[in-house]
Amino acid sequence: MARKLPSLSALRVFEAVARTLSFSRAAIDLGVTQAAVSRQIKRLEDQLQVDLIVRSGGSNRLTDAGELLFGSVYRALEDIEATVAEIAGSADRQILNVSVAPYFSSQWLTPRLMRFTMRHPEIDVRLHHSYHPADHRRERIDIGVNWGQGGWPGVDKIKLVDGSLTPIISPTLLARLGAETLSPERIAAHRLFYEFDIAHWFEWFRQEGVAPRRLDAQRLSDSHALRRAVLDGHGIGLFFSSLIGEDTEGASLVRLSEKSVHTGYDYYLNYSSDIELPHKAKLFKRFVLEEAGI
Repeated sequence: MARKLPSLSALRVFEAVARTLSFSRAAIDLGVTQAAVSRQIKRLEDQLQVDLIVRSGGSNRLTDAGELLFGSVYRALEDIEATVAEIAGSADRQILNVSVAPYFSSQWLTPRLMRFTMRHPEIDVRLHHSYHPADHRRERIDIGVNWGQGGWPGVDKIKLVDGSLTPIISPTLLARLGAETLSPERIAAHRLFYEFDIAHWFEWFRQEGVAPRRLDAQRLSDSHALRRAVLDGHGIGLFFSSLIGEDTEGASLVRLSEKSVHTGYDYYLNYSSDIELPHKAKLFKRFVLEEAGI
């Protein structure tokens, strides 16, 4: 007797949307377009003759029927995944899903990750890049290192890296300007870059006792792009003072001041306060805190 079930592909799409409560994030996870995700959900709702997701411009939520279906589909896919791992001969390995801010991942975590892997070869670490902490109840994320103010409900957190910003310049540009360092007045007259808010530059100048009326400042809303622009000598950047150690020690960047501006945001190690941290995540937590000297 044939099973009367929706297609597996439709259920996979629904699980991704229900887990993230985002059509766009589900599309990225599945490697398809957002329009394709919307079509699959519409067909599934038409087939079941029930609304599963309440769509809203600001946020989405599951209906009662959607919550019920999500619970069943999530457990079923978990079982399938575990079985596939078993028959593929990898059931003895543990998968650790880590949510991590992209720049922190490339500059801080990834260079250290091999030490964790060598210490715990039985654990496969999978990095999921996101600035914001995961919804630990909906997403299969064990632990994270994310950027923010830390006021996340249902999340335990430990401040890992300070989010303060300080001026940096390339040694090549500094040499072209004919100086070993620059006064705040000369910095104010040069082209500047910032990532978050130009007010952070004005606050840094205030700390230095300078009050420029205007600044030639351009926003680059990506840490990698800002660092690259400074490295290439295009201007002076206001950048993470806690994440430039390797650059300054290697003389690829020069820190222009000991003063810094705090953005109100930091990098936090975080995990669910409602779910006991699995052993593999406890090992990762211990490792990260050791690396951070906490």
